[in-house]
Amino acid sequence: MGGKEEEIQEIHDLPEFSWEERSLHLLETSKLDEDFAKIKRPRKGGKKHRVRCMSRPMVVPEVIIELQDPVGRESALRCLSAFLLEKRLEDLENYNRTGHLLLHSCCTMALLSQELVSFFRMMVNQIPTIRSSKRLANVLTLYQCIAANKETRLEFINTCVPNLLQPLILFETPLEVFENVRAVALSVIGILCQAGDPIIIQWAVNSDMVEICCTCIAMGNELTKVVGMHILEAIMQDESGLWYVCSPESDHLLQKILTTLEHLGKNLAVDEDPSPRLLFHIIRCHFMLCYDMRGYRIVTEKLPKQISNGYFLDIMEDFPLIRDLLEDVLLIVNRVYDYLPENLDDVLYHHSNVQGEKETRSHHTNALCNSHQPKLMHDEIVCS
Repeated sequence: MGGKEEEIQEIHDLPEFSWEERSLHLLETSKLDEDFAKIKRPRKGGKKHRVRCMSRPMVVPEVIIELQDPVGRESALRCLSAFLLEKRLEDLENYNRTGHLLLHSCCTMALLSQELVSFFRMMVNQIPTIRSSKRLANVLTLYQCIAANKETRLEFINTCVPNLLQPLILFETPLEVFENVRAVALSVIGILCQAGDPIIIQWAVNSDMVEICCTCIAMGNELTKVVGMHILEAIMQDESGLWYVCSPESDHLLQKILTTLEHLGKNLAVDEDPSPRLLFHIIRCHFMLCYDMRGYRIVTEKLPKQISNGYFLDIMEDFPLIRDLLEDVLLIVNRVYDYLPENLDDVLYHHSNVQGEKETRSHHTNALCNSHQPKLMHDEIVCS
């Protein structure tokens, strides 16, 4: 009995993974977002927690079966979620195997959908709690595992469970923790879309995911905005997705994307501590739109002035990757000289380093005016 009691205590002592880990850990370019975020939120050191209770052979199927017990379901969800968050990189074979077991084991998908429905009832009554939100986040972590597996993601789409996440994503509540749950729910869609499967991209387009992402970018917190832009970028990386966004029939959609990005850029321009990763994704979305001729023409006309006229020189100095991407966009749309502000002397003096104002002037002017021809594909920025 002692071993069983220790195992139960281990489940209760499972670590609380950060919302950043839960939302971004399976998105392909999330390492860039982590680097951008470090300057604002340095990562604290600490001993890595091991989910020892999941180390026995065949324990994963046993815990999945425990989901059928209403009393022990919450503990089973938390245990499986912690196991998956820990194993996602170091043990990919077991991670993918768990996705298979979750999708194909008897009643499991129905039970997870039941968890969604239970939360929907709380949404209707406006009584979601912190505990129920975290329980839902554990369910969403299991969905992430299924979405990440190339052998289960199409079946996952066919279950229509991802469509059930839409009201969850668009739900508004004053409960602060739910905003992070929204980001985790969005990440399930992001993981599906980043695979680049034309069938999944078509599903996302038909399911109005572009409109949903624009809404989330407009109303969500920073983490929600980042995941929403990941999804937009994944759709625009696909030829059919980009064509849909930029086609004349979807002009209202393209205008909504540009308006959303413009408002976000304006907010960053007046923010005392603007987010580098949000700026990166704003520029990257404009960069991707330039791959379509109609998108290119509209970006040329409507590139936000906050992006093109030197509002974010501080960030450019700290993050050369963002500066390089912006220079590519400006060269493509022939707006490179807009990047030199009217008060160039004052700006250069303010941002000068120990080498003096003249060297700084030369560095910025040469970088912007004597650049090479724009690259059609930036190796560090556009995921293959």
